[in-house]
Amino acid sequence: MNHKTNIAKIIGLGMILTGIFAFKTNITKTDRNQVLSVDDNFLMYNGKKYLPGDTVYGYKNYIKLVVGDKDAPLLLGVPHDGQVKGDPEIPETGKTGRDINTLPFATAISDAFRKDTRKRPWMVINTLGRKRMDPNTFPDEVDERYTNEDAKKSWLSYHEMMLTARTAMANAQKTGKGALFVDVHGHAHTYAAPMPYISVSGKLLSSKFIDQTEIGYGLTAEALRKDDAYLDQLADSSTIYAIAKANPDKKFSALIRGNESFGGLLEAEKVHAVPGNDLKMPEKNEDLFGDAKSGYRPYFNGGFLTRKYGSAAKGKTIIGFNDNISALQIETPGITVRNNDAVISISAPRFERAIVKYLKIWYGYKF
Repeated sequence: MNHKTNIAKIIGLGMILTGIFAFKTNITKTDRNQVLSVDDNFLMYNGKKYLPGDTVYGYKNYIKLVVGDKDAPLLLGVPHDGQVKGDPEIPETGKTGRDINTLPFATAISDAFRKDTRKRPWMVINTLGRKRMDPNTFPDEVDERYTNEDAKKSWLSYHEMMLTARTAMANAQKTGKGALFVDVHGHAHTYAAPMPYISVSGKLLSSKFIDQTEIGYGLTAEALRKDDAYLDQLADSSTIYAIAKANPDKKFSALIRGNESFGGLLEAEKVHAVPGNDLKMPEKNEDLFGDAKSGYRPYFNGGFLTRKYGSAAKGKTIIGFNDNISALQIETPGITVRNNDAVISISAPRFERAIVKYLKIWYGYKF
């Protein structure tokens, strides 16, 4: 099977790559997508049984899938914290550096979530340097960017692991409440000049780095700057369309920038977020952000991963799945979220509590 055929399978909704199965005991070609027993809490992958907490290794062990509990409603992705060069070394074809410490940050969220809910989340991890292989590369750019076969196969492997985890979650949630995929990233966005901020330990400090977590729903910054009436029409273009469909009595704009939006819940945990209840949009302020960025607050709205593995119904070339698993991307700052272990020990529980509250409010979980 050639490279382009594999990519086509990944793009195609509802298509499962060879070796990607759900939780079950006896797997046949006709029942791969069916859950045969809700009591069997293991993953069958390439004929081998994996229990929750086990690691499934992808291509050359560069890609890892940490198996979660069958009915755990959380999948964490860590695509950009790798440092491995490859053997033989994979050439660099990108310019953007790693999202430093997003892996220990996501791991701390996973540990806290397991403790609070008694459900082990799923995790998919890329250990290769981002400049060598970026899982967020759009499929139509893969052949142009990667001439190295190890880079291509590693890209495919990451998405095979993502589809493996997501398929298992979707099978478990067919008659359930649904689940959430959170893609964990880091940014280094800056102000035009240093600004004061409150550290996680409560000290007043100053930095040029912007203390904000950017939440990506697949909606443009321009769309977020529109009024609520306009935003309310965009639910099916967002990566959380499934949540909007499950809550028809709620305005979609409330899911994006209300008190109970993910940004609003982060704000309640002393995390500055955009969009949220306080920072409703990436606003224009040339004094803060300067002319170089056209005067707008920097903001990432999500990449291929959340668009592919979320639940959007509309999109230019990539749309999500038609099920009850939604996705969001979090772009986190270093200064108050992930710069070191001390910071992570405070920030990770804040994010985990926001995720648990989000699952309770919008999915109806009662952890």
